[in-house]
Amino acid sequence: MMQNTLLFLVLLGLPFASRAQEVDTVRASTLPGPQLAEKAYNAGLASFQAQRYPAALQSFDQAIAAKPDFAAAYTNRAATRFELKDYPQAQADYDQALKLEPGSYASYFGRARAQEAQNRLAEAETDYSEAVKAKPDYAPAWYNRGVLRFEKGDYQAARDDFDGALKADPKLAYAYHDRASAQQKLGNFAAAAQDYTQALALQPDLLPALLNRAAAERRTGQLPQALKDYDAYLAKKTDNALAYTNRGSARFENKDYAGAIADFGQALQLDPKYAYAWNNRAAALLKQEKYADAASDASQAIQLKPDYAEAYLNRGHAREMLRQADEACQDWRRAAELGLTVGNQYAAAAGCVGEAAE
Repeated sequence: MMQNTLLFLVLLGLPFASRAQEVDTVRASTLPGPQLAEKAYNAGLASFQAQRYPAALQSFDQAIAAKPDFAAAYTNRAATRFELKDYPQAQADYDQALKLEPGSYASYFGRARAQEAQNRLAEAETDYSEAVKAKPDYAPAWYNRGVLRFEKGDYQAARDDFDGALKADPKLAYAYHDRASAQQKLGNFAAAAQDYTQALALQPDLLPALLNRAAAERRTGQLPQALKDYDAYLAKKTDNALAYTNRGSARFENKDYAGAIADFGQALQLDPKYAYAWNNRAAALLKQEKYADAASDASQAIQLKPDYAEAYLNRGHAREMLRQADEACQDWRRAAELGLTVGNQYAAAAGCVGEAAE
């Protein structure tokens, strides 16, 4: 690293009483170009680390002006522009950095993030791949590519990428979490639960892992453990309507219909337009033989989601018990039209008149 300070000796006073003094306040313009570039670059790094991004940008501009082939300055100016949400210019700087230093994993990774921020996902995936090639032990590149592949539904490739991330960094909690989610999508629920457990061991405050592990546990028949995880999650986060709905569904499976109704009600307090919670509460109310309330909740679900086949089915059951035979038949037929063909079976069993939906 070049010295950022020039030292001068200045003689003061009479010849017989002279002394030396160091001076470190020379004007930057007096520095040679490479040294000026290095000083500006270091100032930019300090500003960036302090999150003073406009100041960092100015310093990196100075570094590049003094040394136009300063690849690291382009890379760090790109990172600064990314933080300032100037994604096209960040990408342009990464382009220049890669021209100066082909094969730089940091520039490929940074450009991938800039591409992703501009929703250029195929280009981002390509750059993450280049970063992995350039530095196979760089976990963030594996992880970010895995997230892109997960989001486009390529769960096997995503799982493989999360494997790569964990090989590079065995303590990356998010990679365990997201590999677990890929395992769930692939139907490997026991493996998913294990990965969520590992994520929580590494990062106990990773609350989504609790919620997702509960879902995996339900799929493997571990209902008591799932309920414990829902309880632990909701003890720390009480504003998630989905979590209440999921615990309500688990309670329903456990035949705790009163508990299920309470959870669906809490979800609806948080989100009155949550059609699934309305329908799920209708199903629990049916179990408690509260047919008028069940019909009302199912109707609310249908109002919010007119193509909700299960809600028509549940309202049909409620109306049948309320002795509203014609309306029940209509609901079952509508459920069948929407793809829930079991509605035809209920309609036939009840002696409904009319053509059955195919």
